[in-house]
Amino acid sequence: MDTPEHFVEGADRYLDHLNPHYVRALHNILTESPFFYRTDDVDLFGYLRSHEEDFHQFFAHYFGWELYVDRRLARLVKPHEHNPALRPSQRDLFDLTRREECTVFLLLVEFYEKTLRDLNVSYDDEGPLRFLLADFVQYCLDRFAEEIGENHPGDRVVLAACRSLFPKLIKYRFIEQIEKEDAAADEQLPGGMREHVMYEFQPGIHCYRPDILTLKEVMQLYTSSAPPQDEVTDDEPEA
Repeated sequence: MDTPEHFVEGADRYLDHLNPHYVRALHNILTESPFFYRTDDVDLFGYLRSHEEDFHQFFAHYFGWELYVDRRLARLVKPHEHNPALRPSQRDLFDLTRREECTVFLLLVEFYEKTLRDLNVSYDDEGPLRFLLADFVQYCLDRFAEEIGENHPGDRVVLAACRSLFPKLIKYRFIEQIEKEDAAADEQLPGGMREHVMYEFQPGIHCYRPDILTLKEVMQLYTSSAPPQDEVTDDEPEA
């Protein structure tokens, strides 16, 4: 069966004058994963930016979705869930439920913005923005100490949370692990310690903002319900 030129009846209101090859490709890319990065396909991304309003109107009219585009990424924002038969665990969404994962993710967004400030760069600047896991863990411990003092969890708890969280962040393209052979000459990874792992922030992390009130509320959970340190029995975790 031949593929119809239009996705739905009346789609020519928005997309008929566009190149059908690019239209089909962009529809697939935008629905395959949460983020479409400029570096994924420079030509397609440029075409999307050139015809952003056409695509925006199409997705808004037929699906009720919002199309967000900036100079580094594009994403579809779907404000509603339409299948009530699905349980939360059956939806393929970036959804954190564990206290430690939520806290570490909020701190990672903070750490990302701090890294931008420390390096005097902006989101729009070209080039990779990388960090060592050990530096991030230390940042978490410092922030825990600032917020809740001596009740904060130890480094093993934070590392365990990173081990659980970071594969999800890689899956949904918030960060990417950098292999040692791919590091630049001035980014040599220290040897001998497993937590010296390098990661690179991806543009999707910029879509989130650390809500200080939310972070404080999450931190307060540790003052009344933090598990004893001896409950963490795993060997030193590796993200």
